[in-house]
Amino acid sequence: MFQCPKCGKKFAQEKRLKIHFKTHEKREAKNKMRKKTVMPDFDKPDFSQVM
Repeated sequence: MFQCPKCGKKFAQEKRLKIHFKTHEKREAKNKMRKKTVMPDFDKPDFSQVM
């Protein structure tokens, strides 16, 4: 049995584990891209709403 080190899922064949492991790599890459997006900076005051 071949076990995924990330989630513990077991596979009878090593090639199936390698295919499965790519799903983790894709998810990690997707999460990195989300983190790189520019988020609004809430620390700076927004004077556009001041009357």
